[in-house]
Order: sequence, then C-alpha cells, then structure tokens
Amino acid sequence: MNKKHTFKKTAALLLALGLTFGATGCNFLVTDSMKDLQQIVATVNISNTLAKDEAYKEYADDISALIEAGALSTDIPKRDLVASFLNVGYSYVQNYGYTYKDTFIMLMDALTDRKILTQYAVAYYMKNEPADAVGLEQFRADELAKLDENNADEKKEKELLLAYPEVLTMKYFLTEYGKTDAESMKPYYKAIYDLKKSLNDSLDSGESSFIVAHEHAHDHSHDESRTTPTGVDAEKEDYLPMNGEVLDYDVYTGRNTLSECGKYEKVDGSTSTTRKKAYSVFLSNLQGYGLIKDGENVADVTLLDYYYLELSSTLGQALVNKYYEDLQDKTIAEMTEADVQRKYDELLEGQQSVYENSYAEFDTALDSVSDDYFLLYGLQDYGFVYNILLPFSAEQEQAYTAAKNKGLTIDGQYKARRELLTDVVAKDLRGAWFCEEEDEHQANYGFEATGFTNAYLKANSEAKSYLFFENNLNNSNQYESLKLYAGQYPYNGEIKLNEKGKFEKAVPDTSMKIDEFIAEMEGYINYVVDGNAESGRAQGVKAPESSYYTSNYDKDNDGKIDQFLDFVYYAGKVNLTEEEKNPANHFVESNNAYKALSAVNELMFAYSTDPGCLNSYFGYAVSPYKTDFVSEFEYAAQAVVKSGVGSYAVVPSDYGWHIIYCSYKFTGGEVYGAYNHAEATGDNKVEGSFSNLFYESLKATSATNHATAMQNTVLNKNKDAVTLYTKRYQDLLDLEA
Repeated sequence: MNKKHTFKKTAALLLALGLTFGATGCNFLVTDSMKDLQQIVATVNISNTLAKDEAYKEYADDISALIEAGALSTDIPKRDLVASFLNVGYSYVQNYGYTYKDTFIMLMDALTDRKILTQYAVAYYMKNEPADAVGLEQFRADELAKLDENNADEKKEKELLLAYPEVLTMKYFLTEYGKTDAESMKPYYKAIYDLKKSLNDSLDSGESSFIVAHEHAHDHSHDESRTTPTGVDAEKEDYLPMNGEVLDYDVYTGRNTLSECGKYEKVDGSTSTTRKKAYSVFLSNLQGYGLIKDGENVADVTLLDYYYLELSSTLGQALVNKYYEDLQDKTIAEMTEADVQRKYDELLEGQQSVYENSYAEFDTALDSVSDDYFLLYGLQDYGFVYNILLPFSAEQEQAYTAAKNKGLTIDGQYKARRELLTDVVAKDLRGAWFCEEEDEHQANYGFEATGFTNAYLKANSEAKSYLFFENNLNNSNQYESLKLYAGQYPYNGEIKLNEKGKFEKAVPDTSMKIDEFIAEMEGYINYVVDGNAESGRAQGVKAPESSYYTSNYDKDNDGKIDQFLDFVYYAGKVNLTEEEKNPANHFVESNNAYKALSAVNELMFAYSTDPGCLNSYFGYAVSPYKTDFVSEFEYAAQAVVKSGVGSYAVVPSDYGWHIIYCSYKFTGGEVYGAYNHAEATGDNKVEGSFSNLFYESLKATSATNHATAMQNTVLNKNKDAVTLYTKRYQDLLDLEA
C-alpha cells in the first residue's frame, strides 16, 4: 500500500482524448460553430474572498495582479465543458442513468472547483514562500531568457510561454519556488510525463485501427478472454522515465523518430506510416474543433498552441495535487504511536462487542476484509479458501445429466459421476494472455523465460518456456509487483509461432488428469517455497479408491455428507511453522505461507473455471455452520479451515473437481495478538505485516480525511467567487428536451 490514498484528481481536460479518438458515439456537437465552443461559460476569481480571510488577505492583491496579467486564469470556455463530457460525463449518461442536465451540472461543479483550488493553492504557496526564494517575476524572466530566439523551436516556445503565462506560474510553485534540483523538479516532470503519456495513449489507440486494417491477414487464433491478476501493467504512481536528471520521454507522432522519444514504447505492429496516419487524424480532429491555428507548424505537437492549452490545465491540476499532498503530509507528521494504538484498541473493543454476540454480523463483515479493512476480533473456525475448479467438459456434463435422468439411486449417480471424473483434464486457460484483443489492438502478456518445469515441458524437452507479465515481474522500477502471484509457472502447452517467429496459436496440454494435477500443484508449491520441486513441503494422502463414490458417501441417503473421507479424494498440507501461519504475517512476501498461497493463486488463474475466487482478497469466506455452497465443497472447505492455513483437499461435485486450499483461518478472539509499532514503521518495519498494513491504512485514511475536509472548507468559502453564464451552455442542459 502507498503511504497515502491516491487523491481522486479531476483529470486534466485532455482534449486529445475527448475530441479526437474518444469513442463515445455522441454526435450532439455542432461542429460548424467554433465561436460557440470558445464562449466563456464560467469565471472564477477568489481574490475578493481572500481579502476577507485573515490568514490570506495580504495575498489577495497578489492573486488579483496575477489574474490581471494572465498568469493565473479565471475563464472556463465551453470547449472545456464539452471535452470533460466526452472524457468523463458521457459514461455517466450511458452507464449510470444520469440525465444530461445533471451530468453537465456535475461537470461544471468539478471545473469550477478545480479553478478555485488552483488559485487557492497559489495563494497557499505564496504565503509559505521562503524569504530567499528567487521570486516569481525573476523566475519568469530567467526562464524566458534561457530561450535563444535564433533557434526556431526555442523562439516558438518563448512565444507560447508568453501566450500562456500560467505555465511558468505553475512551474514556479511546483518546483519549490523555481529550484532546479532533481527532487524539486519531480512534480513538474510528473505533470509533463502524464500529459505526454496521455497524448501517446490517444495516438496509440488511433494507430491500432490502422495496424489492424493493415494486418487483417493477421490470422491468429484467439482464445476466449481470461481474467488477469489485478495490477497487470500498472505503472508505479511516482514513476518517471529519467535519463540522469532529465525527463526522457516524448510524444511519438511518426514525424519524429522513435529514438527521439526516449522511453516511450511503441505499440505492436507500429510503423512510421501507421503512426503518421494516426497523427494526421489527431490533427484533423483538432482542426475541426478550432484548436489548430492558421499557419501553425504541426510537425512538433509540443510546439502547438493546443499543447500549451493542455499544459496549462495539467500543471494547474498538478499544483492542486501538490497542495493536497502537502496537507496529507502535515497530518501524517502529527500522527503518533499513541494515536494508532488508541485506534486499534477502539476497533478491537467495538468489533468484539458486536461479533461475539452475532455470527450474522461476523459473516457480513468477512465480505469486506481487505488490506485496509481489518477484522481484529474473530470467531473460531471461520476462514477463507481458494477454489481451483477443474470442470466437466460439455460432453461429460451431458453424459452425467443423462445418467441422472435414468432414475438412478444416489449411489448410482455418484458411481456414474466417479467414472466421468476419471477423465476430467486440467487445461491451461491462459492462451488468451498471449494474444488478447483489447481496445482494438493486441495485448500480448507472454514472454519467453525459464521457470518451473511443468508437465508439458517435462514431456517435451525441446519446447520453449513462456511466462507472463514481464513488466510487473521484471521491471520493478516502473511497474507495481503483482501481489500473491509467484509468476514462475510457464504456459502448460505448446506455443506455435508463424514463419516470422511471431505468436500464432496456444495449444494447451490436455493429458493432465487429477492425479497428475495434484503432483503438479504440490511440485509448484515446493518450487516456489523452497526452490526445489521435490522438497516435500507440500504433501498429502490419497483416499481409499472406494471412498468418494460408494454408498458410504451419503450414509443416511438424505443428501447430507457425514464423513470427511467418505468423499475426499485427496487431502494434504503445506508444512508451515506456527509463526509462518500467523495471520499477522499473511502478506509478508518472504513468509513461506505467502509464497505457497502465491503459487496456488497463480495455478487458480491458470486452470480454474470458477471466477469467484479470482482477484479476491482471501478467496471464499467459510463459516463452520450451514452455508450456500454445494455440500461437498462446504464440508471440505470447513475441514481444511479447521486444519489450518496451508491445508488442502481435492473433492468432486456435480461441477467437476475442486482443489480447495485454506488461505486464512480465525482461531477466535483477538486475531493479531496486538499492534506492534516497531513492525509498522521506521527502519525496522516489516513490509506487509499486519501492524505495517494497519499503520499505513490508518495514516492514509486520516491524511485523506483531513485533506479532503480542508479542501471542502476552501471550496465552501469561495463559492461566491464563481460566476456562471448558464445561457451560454443552456443548449447542453436541454439536450434531452
């Protein structure tokens, strides 16, 4: 978890997305009326409000002067409202039942709120400006003086900075009053990177349609889509592509070279031709909305008037974010160990008073458990399990249905099911991850690398090994790691390549039946935990051959299962110490229980056709009392929970084989023993420990709540600073009429 909750920012306008490649299908705009889009629909000027505020009144004139000089904007043009609708608002109409009127009112509130906060953030940093700061006017003069008017690009950049003076105002405050060291420049570089990345994303999206059209002979076999782990290709929030102390990233238009764009990575199949086509469409759409000025040189997107329009907006939002984070940091700095301990004690006492008297309340609370919602008090023999479901094939389902329709006794049905179960195979379902259709272009998550030697690789010694999610697994500088995902289990099947060596087809191995799958699972757990597939850490016992289908399966012939070994095909356990199984260590990545669970979770993504456990926190919540699960699953799940973390069982049901693994267990009473501040923070903190997660969660929640409350106060104080020109966008409010 990050030290702070991510602030839900009002996105930069990014007209590139809304007015170029936005696929909203919304055609309400009157494109032949550019003057209409240029109308000012609202203004915001907080200088008069600041004059009445004791803490800020001496800065009211400074804010007013910046506004008069154009170095701090007050105007919201209609095009911003329309772009905001295309980027955000349209989904509210389409997906959430909002009316057009309510949506545009909501968007206008968001735009004016952001303008208020931008102006207030400038006043805040003026108030806190150190005496030795270079000063905004001097900074502006220095920045402009750096640009050589004998260089055409620098001359154009200077013209644009003079046309959009707010850009340098925002840069001054984002860089700690004009500092140039790497740390001070980070917020500014982050805003630039976010803007350029958004432009590249927009061009990527448009280019993909040309790539698909160009390669329509591209005859890949696509498996059905397959759920991916949460966080795949998620970039770290603070990532910046740097070359030394310089931002190393630019917008690729095809009119420049890829090598000039630093760490930007082109989409698969991209050529300079397809990129130029995408950029031409981009420019054409900007032209259509009056965002390209006559005579502009469009070769470099970052020297367009449009780019500086976006840059001004993006930097303003970045300053609001910086202000918000500074408020959070102040709250965090003031939080003490006693504060955290008091909160822990309050939560524990409150939960105990409720849960020890109400199983129903505890059952409900189980559904909300996460790394920032903790059950500090638990009830005996409750827990969570993962479920790997290896299903009957369609033909086997039909055969079983036919057998049941013959009027067989329960014993006869079990026997018929048993015969079908012997032919159920484990099929690796990750073929879709090699070539999945996504946003009209291919997303290929597979890459060639060595890992665990699975069944297919053992049988085919010359076959290549393919893993998934190289970004997350091997580029920790840029991408977030995947939680509870070991990432070392190769695709269990054949990968066919075409004559160009490109992926063509994934063919899963279909020879692995239940006994082979159990051996594969145990071998992979051992490999992940000990680095040795034969270590014996995960091991179990197969039940007697007659057990899971005879009349003993249901002794009373009433549909209720009575004995564990009457239906369990196989039972096992990962050998873990009590300390490793301690709930307080559940998310410590070096912990063997975490490693084992990561292995099982990965196999679940590979093989299970039960979507209910995928990307869940612990899996299915299991009560020791009657549940809604099918009887076989219920009994086995309850049994492995009683046995504890790392226990597993293989059982049949009318759906196929279930491999049920205990991921978490409550033993009753105080779950984590205590809050340990030494593990929570500081040089000796234990990342992922309960105390660490609890501390980070409380810190983030407290900081976010305080910062949000402060911002709401600012917004409420400055509502009178907003002037709306409703008649100028009344046509948008009346769209449903």
